[in-house]
Amino acid sequence: MSPHVAALHIWSPDLETPTPVNSINLEFSGIPGDRHYGSTMFSGAREKHAFARGTEISNYRQISIVDQAELARIAENLGIDNLAAGTIADNICTKGLPDLTALPLMSRLVFPSGASIMTGGANAPCTIAGAMVESVYGSAAQRFPKAAMHLRGITGWVERPGVINTGDPITVVTLN
Repeated sequence: MSPHVAALHIWSPDLETPTPVNSINLEFSGIPGDRHYGSTMFSGAREKHAFARGTEISNYRQISIVDQAELARIAENLGIDNLAAGTIADNICTKGLPDLTALPLMSRLVFPSGASIMTGGANAPCTIAGAMVESVYGSAAQRFPKAAMHLRGITGWVERPGVINTGDPITVVTLN
């Protein structure tokens, strides 16, 4: 099966959970209305090796992407029947990229509108996503990081603006 967009979500800063949408309009700063929107961000625990916490840096985490096959494997690891798209704050859920988390850094995801997302590598699983799973499925939040290791999907930033629709095919371009 060719890779395509299975679901889209925007996580507004004033809501507890992401909202499903049929399309997103990517800008250079990310997805308007999403809590990760912006050209810059402040460094945190993930960047502690390079920057003091709170240092303003380029936002390489504008977008979170997961694949249905990896969500199914996380659900199996947690002993739950299903892990629905959007539950762990993903903006884009794909179908047909079962090893999405293993995509090489700096791969491009290209969409029919010409929109392009540059991938920034694996999204480390955390107890924040675990708490989101716990609130829906009852699985203890602290179980999530181990259950989702190497399956949590990837982050990325907008390389070229454009519209992404549910059902759109995805072209994956790697440097190799």
